[in-house]
This record gives sequence, structure tokens and C-alpha cells, in this order.
Amino acid sequence: MKQYLVIILLLGLTLSVSGQKSKVLAVKQMIDAGKYDEAKEAIELAVLNDKTSRWHRTYYTKGLLCQTAYEAGVEKSDTKMTNLYSDQLFVAYDSYEKALELDLRERTHNLIRQQYYGLANDFRSMGEELHKKRAYKESLRAFEHALLIGESDLISAKTDTNLVYNTALAAYESQNWVKATEYLDRLHEDAYSPKTTLLLAMAWHNAGDSIRSEEVLIEGMELYTYDESLVMYLINELARSEKTEAAKDILDKAIEAKPENYMFFWARGLVYRRMNNYDEAILNFQTATKLAPDTPTLYYHIGMVYYNIGIDLRQTALTIDENDEYQEIREQYLEKFREAVTWLEQSYELDPTNEKTISKLNQLYYQLNMKEEQKALEPKND
Repeated sequence: MKQYLVIILLLGLTLSVSGQKSKVLAVKQMIDAGKYDEAKEAIELAVLNDKTSRWHRTYYTKGLLCQTAYEAGVEKSDTKMTNLYSDQLFVAYDSYEKALELDLRERTHNLIRQQYYGLANDFRSMGEELHKKRAYKESLRAFEHALLIGESDLISAKTDTNLVYNTALAAYESQNWVKATEYLDRLHEDAYSPKTTLLLAMAWHNAGDSIRSEEVLIEGMELYTYDESLVMYLINELARSEKTEAAKDILDKAIEAKPENYMFFWARGLVYRRMNNYDEAILNFQTATKLAPDTPTLYYHIGMVYYNIGIDLRQTALTIDENDEYQEIREQYLEKFREAVTWLEQSYELDPTNEKTISKLNQLYYQLNMKEEQKALEPKND
């Protein structure tokens, strides 16, 4: 009699478990029918039920519900479907991962693998939309999940470097320097582009590591044969730190590698001017004008060098008591001012709207008593 009782109890337990699991399986039919609210109610009961709370199918089905409802909502522009759960796509991912953890016999692995391809695309699309809205922190989270899926053991797909770039950019723009350097470094190692190397250097700088920033730029210049953006950024940083000799050495190498790039001569001219080596500054600026004759900034800088030389001479003249010597120095600085005018006028011809050029010309016309020229400039100087 006792044996029959045990058998009956075991049979009842089996039927109970089977009954609960059948309810989980029935959720799939609800999903297929688009009855997402009913499916959610049923699957949440299964998650709470002792007999199905540790069953891998429960979590696979919950993930499937979240993903299917979200994709249907996107297609139909129905926010009720896309917000069936808060953070719905992330709930889908977490549910699938829970199913993989519980499924020791790997019965649902192929099913989840098939869903993961679509889920990765869903996360990527979400990241792109959030990025357009400048929700960079949220965009980063979405892109990272797309990467997680793509690089998971279940898929083991070839790394999508464009997706890594999107993730890195979202991290940079959300000022998450730890993650920005992590993802940008991956791209830098793969020689993705000069832009990513520059962003990596800037990220390290923003993170407070100027040494690593400089190392990255030097690596990038070797990798991309003195790319202009990398060279100019490093020169600017070195000049800001008063490392003018180091800046000049880099520009010497850059000019040797790319003598056709006028920007390098212009930058070296600025470095020489900062070192008060006016002769070399003028030579470099003049070389730059030959390479880029229609660039008004170059003529402006030559004019400013002559102006600075004139100012230095005028300061010297003010310390001289003897009249003949004073007149000699005075004529020298006036001549430098006239030379400055010649170059500034060329800059003005190319860009007659530049306020700095107009202001400096007006000042020099006044000092040189060039009344007609100053009068012609007045309407644009008001």
C-alpha cells in the first residue's frame, strides 16, 4: 500500500512539474500571436514558480518575448511594445544569458545563437539612434552590448571594427576616459585611422596622462607617416609646455617626410617666432606662401614678425639719448613697420574681412602717417 502511495505522489509531482513547464511552452504561442501582455504575465509567473524558476526554457522564452515585442514595436512605431519591460533589450540579453547559464546540456544554445544575430543589430541600431540624440552614455551602453554579443563564445564573429569605433566614440563623447582609451587603443593597435589615434591621444590627455598621450602621437606619426592632424596636435601641446626644441625637431622630420605640406612650414615658423628667431620664422612662412599662395594667414604672420622686430627696435630707440643714433634706429624700426604693412596688405587682399588684419593695418598706417591708406580702411574698421 505504501509503495502505491509513493508512486502516486511521484506521478503527481511529475505531472505538476510537467504542467508548469507546459505553461512556459504555451508562452511561445502567445508570442507568435502577438499577445505580448498575456505572454509577459505568464512568463513572470513562471519565473516566480519554484518548478520553473530554474529551468533554462523559462529564461529563453522571456528573452524571446522581450526581443520579439521590441522588434515588432520598432517596425510598427508602437512604444507600448518597445516598453513592455523597462530596458527591454537589456532584459532580453540578461534572460538569454541566464538561460545559457542554466542550460548545462546546451539544448537552447543554437536557438539563442540565432536570436543573438538579430539582438546585436537591435543594440547597434539603438546605439546609433541614441548617439544622434546626443545621449552618449546610453549610446555607449547599447554599443557595448552589441560588442558583447558579437564577441561572445556563442557567436565568436570577427570583430567589427566599425562597431568598436562607434563604441569608442560614444565613450569619448560621454567623457568616460577609461572606456574611451580601452576601445580607442584597440583601434590604434589595428591602425584603424589617424583620427582614432588622435582621439586616443586626446583621451589620455583628458584622463591626465600627458606622457602616454605624447607616446601615442609619436606612434601615430610613425604609423601614418607624419599625418598632419597628429603632427599639429603634438606641436601645439609641446609649444604649450614650452618644449619648443622638441617641437622644432618633430617639424624638421615632418618636413623631411612631406616637404609639400605648407602647414608644417607654417608651424615651424610659429615655433621659430616663439623662440625669437625671426629670420628663420620669416623664411619658413615665406616657403609656406610658395606652397599655398592663397592662404591669407601666412602673409599675416610674416607681417606680424616684421611688426615685432620693429617694436623691439623701437624699444631700443627709447633707451638712446644721442639723437643721431636714435634717428638711425628710428628709421630701422619704421622700415620694419613698412615691411609689415606690405605683407599685411597682401593678407588683406585675400581676406578683407579679417578684423585682426584690419586693426593692425590701421595701427601701422597711423604710425607711418599713411593718411590716405588709413582713410580708405576706415569704413571697414568701424
